[in-house]
Amino acid sequence: MSQAPPVDQRIVDEYFQLASHKKTKDVAWLYAMVATFGIKPDQLIDFHWSDDDSICVPGKKRMIHPLHPQWVLLFELKKKQPCKLQSRWDFLSFSLYRAMAYQETQLNITDLLLAHRIRKDHTRPFKPEKQLSRVFSAVA
Repeated sequence: MSQAPPVDQRIVDEYFQLASHKKTKDVAWLYAMVATFGIKPDQLIDFHWSDDDSICVPGKKRMIHPLHPQWVLLFELKKKQPCKLQSRWDFLSFSLYRAMAYQETQLNITDLLLAHRIRKDHTRPFKPEKQLSRVFSAVA
């Protein structure tokens, strides 16, 4: 029997639990990146930020937008990005998987990716200009 995917609040709570400890604050950042963008840690290697808080990942044709743009701000993903990230990537990924294995966090990568995929499948971006033009054309 499979477990239900985690709700957003649980993901946020787990992030702040990890971020509150000096030993796991960098792990918390990677955890939040996985939850925010729905990408495995090894796929995030060499990513670059764009001006609109989306990321460019090598091997992907399009920019990857956060499903919850507010999470980029809430988790301070740009501001708290670990220093010298590229040289520390393997250690950081290992630390995240270790934290999950030793149950320093109750959620794992699969849980985070599943929750992201479900939210993405059930959430459509709101485009106000198209909505308004459709309303005005129906009234006219």
